[in-house]
Order: sequence, then C-alpha cells, then structure tokens
Amino acid sequence: MYCAWVIYLNKHVVYKRMRQCLTVIGCLMVFWFFLRTVKYHIFQDPLSTHICWYLYYFPMILIPTLGLNASFLLEEEHDKVKKRSIFLLFSAMLLIISVFTNDLHQQVFHFYLNPPYSDKNYSYGFLFFVIQGWIIFCLIAMDIILIHKSKISGKKRFWLPVIPGIILLVWNIANILRVPMISTIAGDLTAICCLCIAAIFQSCILCGLIPTNSRYFELFQSNGSLDAEITDNTFHRYYYSGNFPKLTEELRECVIANSSIQENGVLIKHIPVKGGHLFWTEDISVLLDQYQDIEEQQEELTERNQLLQMTYQKEAARKKLEEQNRLLNMIQDQTYKQYELLSSYMKKLEQTESREEYDMLLSKIVVVGTYLKRRKNLVLTRYSSQGDSLTMADLKQSLAESCENLKLCRIRAAYYVQDKEKQLQADDILNCYDFFEWLIEQLFDVINSVFFRVTQIDEKLQISVHVMSSTDIHNFLKERPELLIQQEEEQEWFIRCPLS
Repeated sequence: MYCAWVIYLNKHVVYKRMRQCLTVIGCLMVFWFFLRTVKYHIFQDPLSTHICWYLYYFPMILIPTLGLNASFLLEEEHDKVKKRSIFLLFSAMLLIISVFTNDLHQQVFHFYLNPPYSDKNYSYGFLFFVIQGWIIFCLIAMDIILIHKSKISGKKRFWLPVIPGIILLVWNIANILRVPMISTIAGDLTAICCLCIAAIFQSCILCGLIPTNSRYFELFQSNGSLDAEITDNTFHRYYYSGNFPKLTEELRECVIANSSIQENGVLIKHIPVKGGHLFWTEDISVLLDQYQDIEEQQEELTERNQLLQMTYQKEAARKKLEEQNRLLNMIQDQTYKQYELLSSYMKKLEQTESREEYDMLLSKIVVVGTYLKRRKNLVLTRYSSQGDSLTMADLKQSLAESCENLKLCRIRAAYYVQDKEKQLQADDILNCYDFFEWLIEQLFDVINSVFFRVTQIDEKLQISVHVMSSTDIHNFLKERPELLIQQEEEQEWFIRCPLS
C-alpha cells in the first residue's frame, strides 16, 4: 500500500519540492516496514534485532522532521524555506547519530546486562527524552502550521489534515507514558505512525492544500474559453473542452509536422505529451483583420514615403541650385574688379595692332583668369569643408599656378608658405591670395621679379614681398596706405603687409 502511495505522490503532486519531500517520507515508511518485518520474522539472534532496533530511529526521527518540512512547503516554493530545511535535517541527523552511538555512551537507552544488549531489559536515558521531545515538537508544529494554512486556504474540509495529526500526537504521548490500553489496542508503532502521517498528507491532498494534477476531465470542461483536446498516439480523444473541431488524420499530421497550421481564421497548435498529443485552437480572425489593415496602411505609408522622398529630392536640388547661385553671385561680387579688368584687356586686345602688346595683353588675361579660377576653388573648398577654415597648402597650390603663369608676362615669380599643413581661418587665406593678385595687377608693367612670402609670427599672419623694379612703386600702391614699403637696394623693393 505504501509503495503504491509513493508512486501516486511521484506522479500527481504538482510542486517539485513538496513532491520530493513526500516521496522521501513514503520511502522511509516502506523502509520502516521492512525493518519491522525482518526484526520480528527473520532475524533471531540478539545482535541483529539490536541493530534493527537502532535502525528504527532513522525513519522514526526523519518522518516527523520531513513532515514538518513538508508543511512549510505547502502552497509555496520560496528560498527562505531552504534555511529551515537545512536546520531541521541537521538537528535530525545529530539525534540519529546519538542513537547509533548509544552503545558507547548509553545516554539514549541504558542497559543493565552485558553485551549483546537487548531491548527487553533497559531504561531510558536523557537523550531519549530529547528525541521524543523533538518528535513531539515536529508533530505539534506540523499540526499548528496545517491548522493555520487550512484556515487561510479557503478550501473545503480544511479540518481533514488536523484529525490524524492530533491522533498521532496523542498516541505518541501515551506510548511514551506506556499507557496499557495503547499497547493493547494500537501497539504497532510502525503501523500507527506511518498510517497517521500518510493520512495527514493524503488529507491535505483531498482538501486541496497540496495541489495534484488529477481530475483532468473536470478541469477541461470547466475551462470553456479554451478549445482543446488530448489524444493518444492513434488520435483517439480522451479529454476535450469547448468546441474543439473534429480534425481529419491528415490535418493532424500536418499540424504535428508544422507545430501549427491556420484554417478559416483559426490557428490550430500542437505539443506532444506523454503517451499522446495536445491540440488546441486560437481564433485569430481579429488578428488577421488587423494584419490586413496594417498591410493596407503600410502600402499607403510606402506611397506617401515615396512622394515625400521625391519632394525632398526636388527640394534638395532646388536648395543646391540656390546655394550654387548664391556662391557664384558672391564670387562674382568679390571679383568684379577682375572681371572689369578682363573687359578692359579684351577691348585693348581688339584695338591694338602691335604683336608684342597683343601677346602681353593675352598673358595678363591668363594671369587674371588663373586668379579667378583658383579663388573660386578656394571658396568652394571653404563651404564644402566641415568648418570655416582652409590650409596653407590650399594657398600654396593657388600661388604655384599664378606664379607659373606670370612667366608669360616675363615676370620671375616665387613664393614661400610656412607650415603648409596648418589650418587657418578661410578669410585669412583668401585675403593673402587677394593681396597677391592686387599687387601683381598694380605692378604688371614695372616689375621684373617678385618673391611672395607668407609667415605666422606670434599667432599673427605676416606677408612680405620682395620685388625688382627700376621704377618707384609708391605711386602704384598708394591705395593701401597700411603697407610698409622700403627700397633696400637699387631696383630692389621690400613690401610688408600685416593681415591679422
């Protein structure tokens, strides 16, 4: 009977820790009955029965201890129970060890005769009452916890677990006091203890304190919101709920292969269970309608997005064109003098008859045109970069091309740019190049050579120019009174221009 009860507990108790605890209690009951059988019906020598007597206390102490621990686990699976369980088991093991070592200290049972000791002539020692006190404590605590949890559980027949607990407690106290009626009516220690403990926890199962996975049919029928069925491996229906549709064997095979399948707005799902299959349905017609609405909205949003993208591209092209026009207008405003100079050169070019003057005018046009091209590149580089800055290398490239074209005007030109990797404000670079072009335009006809030098001293940009000219250049540069002009030697002039 107890072996069958252990199998029943192992299959039906829901909570894992509660199931493990009750299974151990059932196994201890079976072990206790085994000891009882071999002690009284198999072993005859005193030593064997003496050992079986001591082994009695292994289940006798552990069953109440585990019973108290199981009462802690009722309807809860919390980590705080772990510390209580460790304390209870540790205390129980100390008491069991004291029984097994009794022949050394005789504090549990005191024997009057010499070994081998017998359970027919002994008296109780101090540790025996400690063990009995521990057993009574576990039983009383278990009853109190069961009464408390039965009252707050809201289950019917909550008083069922309390009755066998009180019977076991009363019997244990009477057995310790050796009441004659107890030994006559219920003298089998093993049978009474195991029966009462099993009755306690079976009562907990009956009143609902210990959840079990039974009564499947009632569970399925009570849950009308779920359309499901459980079948065996041959698809024979055992349990069902709601209005689960009848499925063909081919459709079931498809559901098993794909784990789910949709039909007429109903989603049929499947999971394998032990010995069969579980099928259930979900009405997804509303979800399908919503999905269709979402698809329509997505198409509409895609069209709107394409329209917005086209609008953005056109707006970006318009902005780009406006920016290009703005930059071109700005460049034209900043270089209008060069355009007027080119116009005057072109008029002179049409009027001149001298081949030498014609070539000189063409050379000047090339120099001024080079300046216009390079200055436009500097402006575009300025606005295409992340910051409002240019490098000395940008200035060097512009000066190099202008100086190369000055050879056409029979002017030897050279330049020096300090720290070409250094970044400066774009306006400073443009002012340097503008000053170079202005100086060349003013001195086109009176200089033979020019050396243009750009340096930075104490964070201030300095321009110094050496020119070779047989003519006094003061009159040509009087538009810029801030310039420092000195004649160092005959036909050699020095010009300094601070920019910042």
